[in-house]
Amino acid sequence: MDTNLIYMPAFRVRQQEVLVLRSFNFGSHMYPLLEIVKEHDRARKADSQRSFEDIHNDLINEITAQRVFVDLPVYLKQSGSVKDEVVAFSFSVINNLEKRCEYLNRLSPSSPKAIPVISSYLIKTGEQGTIEKQFGLLQENFERLAFRLFPLSFAEDFPIVRSLIRPTDYLIIDLDQIPPYPSPPLKQIITLLKGFNRCCKILLRSAINTEIQNVNLEHGQIVIEADNNHIDLSHMENFGVNATGDYVGIKKDDLTAGGTISPGFIYYDAIYNQYFGYKAAIKGSLSEFENRIVPDVINSPATQEMLQHNPPFVGLKNPGYSTLLNIQAGRESGKSQAKFKRIAMEHYLYCMSIKIQSNELHQTNVQTP
Repeated sequence: MDTNLIYMPAFRVRQQEVLVLRSFNFGSHMYPLLEIVKEHDRARKADSQRSFEDIHNDLINEITAQRVFVDLPVYLKQSGSVKDEVVAFSFSVINNLEKRCEYLNRLSPSSPKAIPVISSYLIKTGEQGTIEKQFGLLQENFERLAFRLFPLSFAEDFPIVRSLIRPTDYLIIDLDQIPPYPSPPLKQIITLLKGFNRCCKILLRSAINTEIQNVNLEHGQIVIEADNNHIDLSHMENFGVNATGDYVGIKKDDLTAGGTISPGFIYYDAIYNQYFGYKAAIKGSLSEFENRIVPDVINSPATQEMLQHNPPFVGLKNPGYSTLLNIQAGRESGKSQAKFKRIAMEHYLYCMSIKIQSNELHQTNVQTP
């Protein structure tokens, strides 16, 4: 059983996420999860378009981490507002079990670093036996596999996974936005998890509610709707898991196209494990990032407390916070909503690394088989 993994940050393979994946040193206790939602990283001319395997094997090898989980997520919705390239990839690859496994097997040159993720199609298509089929198609090409289970089909899927999973594999329990408390609907899942110690178990959860909008943030105030308690050691122990994971301090959006410009920033407070919201006073003005949001974040009580932590959560070594300082000093532009997405991820990851370094976040319930 893997006793190194403590935190699993989940990324969609999009521009800002890729910048963070390539630049951040995840060390030995963080294994990123890549949710590949489209075939290519960006649009190119047909004669210069790189293959799926070239793009993603290169990315996996560039990431400074011991392991990288790779998922073609079966939970994706295909509504009319979702980006065309995401819908096309979902219909042509993800929805077809054999095709999905074929694409994952194209990443086998990155094994043992790459760990493909298996999920049941039961809720998606009603098809039985999909976990066993994927296991059979992937096990020969990868040293390790991960099984991602969801509450809706956990009762049906867990007995199958329990019969297949090996000590070197991983079990991911994805709560989506369900609160990380032992509520009645989750009690049976928790009981089963606590009684299963064959491999490393990870609790994955989206901490920031997808309904939170920048325009509705209260400037400089706690974002009540954001619940980050899944990283509390007591909640991890309550669930009987060894490690935790989330979407890196940003909202797990629905991959929709377009949207209006609404300058805002959700800032993680590592001292109290909560989020503060900042927004523009002048709607739609990107200058508000530089003129209002950045100085108010830097001068906030949360920042002052994080500076006093030993070692400090913020400072020049924190790449996200360092960018805020550069914007304040005029060394780089802050007129970019996308840039603040990257700042949020880099700041959150650095805070997680300090929590791990300080033993404020560590692996729980470690039992070797």
